[in-house]
Amino acid sequence: MKYETYLLQNTTELYEFIELLRKNGVRSYLEIGCKFGGSLWRIARSLPFGSRIVAVDLPHGDTSFKETLPHLRQCLDELCKLGYDAHLIIGDSTAPEIVNRVRSFSPFDACFIDANHTAPYVRKDFANYGAMAKIVAFHDIGFRRPNGMPPGKKPIEVPAVWESIKQMHRFVEIRRDKQDNGIGVLWT
Repeated sequence: MKYETYLLQNTTELYEFIELLRKNGVRSYLEIGCKFGGSLWRIARSLPFGSRIVAVDLPHGDTSFKETLPHLRQCLDELCKLGYDAHLIIGDSTAPEIVNRVRSFSPFDACFIDANHTAPYVRKDFANYGAMAKIVAFHDIGFRRPNGMPPGKKPIEVPAVWESIKQMHRFVEIRRDKQDNGIGVLWT
């Protein structure tokens, strides 16, 4: 299954983030935007058995990833079989009914926001889920492509949102990729 092999984050950055989660004793984890489940799988497996894992995704939100749902479901099923308290919520992360479903599993030790990368959605995800977690991380804080995105792709506006909120919190930046990626972590 692709969740075991397909990763949309820089591997070094992700493993540094995982180490940060371990050092902070994370036992409950929320991921907003999961695609195939590659980062979810690696992060969840690094947490103690029995940890609560909640995944929120809109698999058909991006037409280039139409086949993600079976892989993501299998990822959550395997986590349950391994002894994790894993839950999958399908829907728009900004919809009130989705926020309420997630809230029923809160609070979380950590939340990773990696869904719609446009500024309004990143801000809404932080507003909706940031208060539910002690640690909040954002993917793609280092996205810097001089020519922008290919035609038909949504812009990645995470860096601007990150810059506007990071100074209000204790934060660290995990950046090993010169052009893309980057994980910004803050404590709420």
